[in-house]
Amino acid sequence: MQRMARAVEDNWGAAWASLGYLPDLPRTHLDETPDFIRMYTPGAPEMLLNLVMRYTASTPVGPDDVERTIAPYRKHHLPFQWWLTLGLEPPGLRESLRAIGMQHAWGGATSMYLPLADWHPRNRPPAPETLLGRATTPDDERDALRVVCEVFFVPSAPMARWTVNNPAFDIYCARLKGRVVAALATLRRAEVVGVYHVATLPAARRQGIAGNLLTLALRAAQQAGCTLATLTATPEARHLYETLGFRSCGTIEQWIPGPELTYNLLQGRLSSGASGRIDTDLADYPDY
Repeated sequence: MQRMARAVEDNWGAAWASLGYLPDLPRTHLDETPDFIRMYTPGAPEMLLNLVMRYTASTPVGPDDVERTIAPYRKHHLPFQWWLTLGLEPPGLRESLRAIGMQHAWGGATSMYLPLADWHPRNRPPAPETLLGRATTPDDERDALRVVCEVFFVPSAPMARWTVNNPAFDIYCARLKGRVVAALATLRRAEVVGVYHVATLPAARRQGIAGNLLTLALRAAQQAGCTLATLTATPEARHLYETLGFRSCGTIEQWIPGPELTYNLLQGRLSSGASGRIDTDLADYPDY
């Protein structure tokens, strides 16, 4: 289970890291080190573009360790996310995040995996007049982006980096009576395909559309040589993935700044308990 949980985390890491290679402005800066992955986007205080994950340490972690890692977010007045796989994080990390003013965004997302080598799903047919396929035209991409943003309540500009503007992703969409009503994205890394942004408009749910669209995308990944699929599931979507054969292997916790830390970040202020050493760390991150 830990190996599968790492596979989920690694594919998410590849997805986040892909933002650092895009020409979109403002630019996202990528720090991919043996100890963590960190993305920050000066001028874009949007948590879809600012994150730390896959943090490791050989000794217990303290608040000053966390502060050194988040120095660019303080420097550039950016709220950010910190993701960790529960049970795989170094000792002291969760306590240190809480100590600097971070809090759980929500209960966490379930990490799930699906071996693809002998996978043969059986789906009920989708609703009549449904067309499934990869988004290959500007209209398909625009409509798929609209569905993802509407379902997840996110702005289109940062989400475009996760979908239509990002060559690392393949986008799939479903049309019902000519209108795009569902979409998702996949990212292949070696023999693993990650599934992202599975979105169906409310009026089109429970008609077999999302399951068949995901099946289409995973079969394409199979044909491309992928042997494993990974994703993270909300409680509402978990049953759909289980019907396709996905299994749970862990939980990814998503931490975000609490109200006081958010205010201090946006105002460029240090928290009351922050170490004076942080000023020196901030100098390493010039304005862009």
